[in-house]
Amino acid sequence: MRRRLPHLPRELLLVVAAACLVAAVLLALVAVDVARSRSTIPADDTRFAVGAPTSGWSPRALAPFDAGERLLGVQDDVAFRRMLRVLRQSKLLDYTVSDPMLAIHRTELAERLESIVVHDPDPVLRSRASSLLGIVSVVSWNSTPNQGTQQLDRSELLLAAIASFEQAIEIDPENDDAKYNLQLMLQRGEGLLPTEAAAGKNPSAGGKGSRGAGAGAPGSGY
Repeated sequence: MRRRLPHLPRELLLVVAAACLVAAVLLALVAVDVARSRSTIPADDTRFAVGAPTSGWSPRALAPFDAGERLLGVQDDVAFRRMLRVLRQSKLLDYTVSDPMLAIHRTELAERLESIVVHDPDPVLRSRASSLLGIVSVVSWNSTPNQGTQQLDRSELLLAAIASFEQAIEIDPENDDAKYNLQLMLQRGEGLLPTEAAAGKNPSAGGKGSRGAGAGAPGSGY
């Protein structure tokens, strides 16, 4: 004798149908966001390379919670690209200290770099970000007058730069630029820093734990 399937209330069927419809719409929106992200990122890379304005490497999301970017796993890549845009706006080679916009950009740059150092899963990118943090400190060190009460600020900036380069090397021992910059700042800090900080630990050149320019291939620094 056949069993009869339980009869579902009409209201419940309507709820299930509505839920399926909502799920289908959400999946469609996610699919659109994924397709748009895949085309937007390389297009913005090209615009950025030629100095043209970008859309921010992220089209306006249709699906909630940035589901498309999360599905692609590109949020860290987008964050790094946005940091590069702020890096360009910061004009680190410009030692001007009177432009308030440069100060704003450089503060934003430092915050973005710190976020990458903490959150990015790629150790190479984290090391590059830490090295750039050191360069930001060097720029501030160079633009701070070497006199009066600001002498203490310069020492703190120099220590911050050295710490950032050391962290970059610790994250990625193959970061030769960080090694070169660390050695350069240790040399420039001679007589300005405590003996232990100025001398540091520097195993034989080329060794696995080496720090400074002698540990890697010659580079241009900064």
